[in-house]
Amino acid sequence: MLIHLNGQLLPRSEARLDPFDRGFIFGEGVYEGLRSIPWNNSTRIVGLHQHIRRMRRGLEAAGIPFDLSTLGQRSADLCAANNLRDAFVYWQVTGGAPGEGDPVRSRARGKNTTPTIFGYCAPQPPLTDQTTPPVKRAVTLRDIRWEMGWLKSTSLMGNVISAHRADEKHCDEAIFTRDGLITEGLATNIVLAIGDELVTPALDSAPMLAGITREILLRVEPRLRERPIRVEELEHATEIMFLGTITTVASAIELNGKPIGDGAPGPQARALLKALIAAIQAGKDIDEPRTK
Repeated sequence: MLIHLNGQLLPRSEARLDPFDRGFIFGEGVYEGLRSIPWNNSTRIVGLHQHIRRMRRGLEAAGIPFDLSTLGQRSADLCAANNLRDAFVYWQVTGGAPGEGDPVRSRARGKNTTPTIFGYCAPQPPLTDQTTPPVKRAVTLRDIRWEMGWLKSTSLMGNVISAHRADEKHCDEAIFTRDGLITEGLATNIVLAIGDELVTPALDSAPMLAGITREILLRVEPRLRERPIRVEELEHATEIMFLGTITTVASAIELNGKPIGDGAPGPQARALLKALIAAIQAGKDIDEPRTK
């Protein structure tokens, strides 16, 4: 595997990080997970400019400088170096290592500290192979994470602890709840089918991430609406779905030990997966670049 580290493509075994890097010491960093697909004899990143806008907002909040206009080309170069077209592409920008004269462990970043840029890619099956939503067993968990849920911070301890708690209950997903409302999954957004409604939690109802897959489906599927969703509405859901860059659209077949439906992906999940793949293949996820 060839990785990207601070402008260089090099084997993973040759990569070296400063142990005082602020990403390691403080978890100070912002990341994005992207999906590369074949496109016109080359590759492209699904929802590239949506990812850039989200990452830019996070980096600005963290005060970490980085020119994201190069993210698409960097991703293409990384995939080409690894001879991949269908791939998961990960980018992480941390506060960096302290420079000359900077304290090695100070909450405030020193004046001579420069960001650390890390990226890698891994193979994924073609989108056209995803004909049926994968199934998940889920549990509801109290959302113990911070209030800036819109920021893809590398500080994921709350998610990690929650993932362990879900695993202890033999589940591979969780539905976070906060103040009586549903927020999101471990690394996913949520969609419920309730009666004639197809709904996803409104972003301003609780701290959560503005998922790119969620954004694409809201754009192309007119039946999908966003609104605050109360925890008790889970009891009335005929289908529970999870959305994500690599997850695409997945179906919950069990929640808190109780089966949902007949143990197979439901018609709404199948329809959303079909709509998502069709939208990506038609380029409906492509946005124009914007500075903000």
